[in-house]
Amino acid sequence: MKPELKQEYTRRISQASRTGIIVITYEIALGYLQDARGEAEKNDKEACRLELKHAAKCVEQLRSVLNCDYDIALNLMRLYDYVLECFRQADYSLDMSHLDEPEKILRKLQSAFAKIQEEDSSGPMMSGADEVYDGLTYNARGKTNTNTMRLR
Repeated sequence: MKPELKQEYTRRISQASRTGIIVITYEIALGYLQDARGEAEKNDKEACRLELKHAAKCVEQLRSVLNCDYDIALNLMRLYDYVLECFRQADYSLDMSHLDEPEKILRKLQSAFAKIQEEDSSGPMMSGADEVYDGLTYNARGKTNTNTMRLR
């Protein structure tokens, strides 16, 4: 993932609601899958495996924050387990066709959570986050902030 894109995701996450962060996490995972396919086409096995590892971390994060108070959490957990198994198969064989089904699943889930996000009025999850205007961040005192959170 390019540094500019990481910075954009960081900005979006700092301003996102709980549901918004989930939507962004799906987007990041899908981006890593796209990057993995690109690296596979270039026959760069190590880079491909690294991108798959990053995508898996996103799915593992989504899995770890499931609220088991809801029945749907078990279904989502099973889907995430399936997706992670497909990632492992793709990593082992470097056959990117193993990513076709998981990618469809992640896209559908992202779309569903994006609809839920439209109704989420909870506000940003990060309290005290700097406000962002035209790509610049400002702290509570109105001063430009050059310290930004970074995605790894």
